[in-house]
Amino acid sequence: MLSARASELVGRAQVCNLLAERTLSPSDPLPFLGAEAVACELSREAIFWALLALREQAASSNPSQQGDQVAAPGAPTLTTLWSETPPALLEQAAEGAAALARVRTDLLDKSFADFAELPPAVQKATAERAHAFGDRLIGPLALPQRAQERAWVRRMQLLMVGLVVLVGLGFALRALKQRHDLTLDFAPSASWVASSRFEPECTCHSPEQSCASCPNFFFCTANENHPSIEFDLHQVRSLSAVVVDNRLDCCFERAVPLVVQVSSDHKHWKTVATHKEEFISFRADFPTEQARWVKLYVARHDFLHLARVRLLP
Repeated sequence: MLSARASELVGRAQVCNLLAERTLSPSDPLPFLGAEAVACELSREAIFWALLALREQAASSNPSQQGDQVAAPGAPTLTTLWSETPPALLEQAAEGAAALARVRTDLLDKSFADFAELPPAVQKATAERAHAFGDRLIGPLALPQRAQERAWVRRMQLLMVGLVVLVGLGFALRALKQRHDLTLDFAPSASWVASSRFEPECTCHSPEQSCASCPNFFFCTANENHPSIEFDLHQVRSLSAVVVDNRLDCCFERAVPLVVQVSSDHKHWKTVATHKEEFISFRADFPTEQARWVKLYVARHDFLHLARVRLLP
């Protein structure tokens, strides 16, 4: 893998090489002449940084050589770096000894001013050769970076998959728990009584919460202040949740705000939940209470009619 310094140098080489490519083949026509000369210099910079990255990487893998490099005074030149680089590597990037000799003549001991003085056709050919050489030189250096990036992406993908699985398991376990809780419902054996009865409407017989005559609700109070329904569990039980299904066909707003209270002696009542928004169904969880009676009432003047109430331990 590349050292931190070598990775930084490869990044500089990639930037220069990319800019050289975009200068040679701009997406929009450039307003001035001389782009090929600029591309030559950018490619030369890219090659300089690539060769310096090679030297840095060799030094980091050989501590004794690294000490020699640190002791060397001044910044290296492209000519110095070229002479230090294994000829086989340069020849491979140039795709042949003859091509390497041509690239060497094009780039070494030249400056941006020299490139600018070349005839336009020569500038273009030189820029294309330099860019291709730099591209092939940088490619192998960038492979470790790409491997690191791919490994990082794989780790992130595995992490995301793990998070999705955990979240999914959480939802699944919660759904299973809620489904299991419903099997422990106290309401089927609890008797109930409404605060009043609206005579034109049907009403099921306690403890039923479903009957053929009332498909959308099992009771309906008169239009009164604080209409309510009260459940008797017949003995004190541990209660920690209430699930309420609103009337099925209409008038959902009549059941809010819905207050849930519990009592163990039918004299002292404790509010354990209040639901203030319109609902089709809602579940109210609260700290476990010891209660025999459960009361649901609307805290205003209206009707009250519900499709089902479940009382859970």
